[in-house]
Amino acid sequence: MKKLSILLLTVPLILIFIFSCSSDSNPTSPVEENGLTREINEMVPDSLFDVLDSLGMPIYRGGNPPNVEASYLCKPFKLINSNRDNDNIGSIYADYYVKFSEQNNEKLTISMDYENGPEVGTGIGGFIVGDDGSFSVFSKLTVVVYSDTAYILNLISGKLVDNGIQDYYLALLMLDNQGNPNGYYINNGDGRVFKDDDGLADKIDGFAQLSKETVKELMTVSTVKR
Repeated sequence: MKKLSILLLTVPLILIFIFSCSSDSNPTSPVEENGLTREINEMVPDSLFDVLDSLGMPIYRGGNPPNVEASYLCKPFKLINSNRDNDNIGSIYADYYVKFSEQNNEKLTISMDYENGPEVGTGIGGFIVGDDGSFSVFSKLTVVVYSDTAYILNLISGKLVDNGIQDYYLALLMLDNQGNPNGYYINNGDGRVFKDDDGLADKIDGFAQLSKETVKELMTVSTVKR
C-alpha cells in the first residue's frame, strides 16, 4: 500500500517544511583522506557513518563524481532498512522525484530539488563526491513542524547510467532533533534507508513542481492528531 508520509517523523502525514541549511564552502574543497570533503566530514560525525553502514547505505567516495545534472524518478520507492523497531520494512512510499542542478566539480557542490508526496524541497545546497560513474550527494536539511526545528541528513547514492541512476539509494538520518520537545521527530541517530525497487531511477524530462499557491496552502495545513 502506498504511503504519502513524511519520512523522518514519528507519525505519518505530519506536514513539515524543508529548506536548505547553508554551509560556507571552501573554494578548493579537496577530498580528504577518507574520500569525502571537509564539509561532509564536518556535517556527519563518525558515529553516524557507523549508523549508515549498519543500515547498508552505500557511500561512494572520491573527487571525480559524474555529472548528474538532470531529473529522475524513483519508483517504486521502498523502505529497505531502519533502526526503528516499529518501521514496516518493505513498505512502498510515494514516488520520489529529484532534480540535480548547478553541479560544480571543482568545489564539489550541487543543488537539489525534490518532491515526495506532499513534501517539497527546493534549492537545497549539497556536496557531491564519487568516482568511476558512482556518486553520493550529502545535504543537511532544516525541518520545521510548527515551532519545532530539527536537522536531518539527506544522502543519495547511485551509479549514473545512460537512462538514469542505477542502484538508487536514499538515506534520511536525524542529526539533531533539538530536544524534540513535542515528540514530532525520531531520535538523534535514527534513520531509514530507501531504494528504487526495480534497480533504476529513470531519467525524466522534468517533474511537475507544486505551484507557489499550492505550497502556501500546504504550509497552513494542521497536523493529524497523534
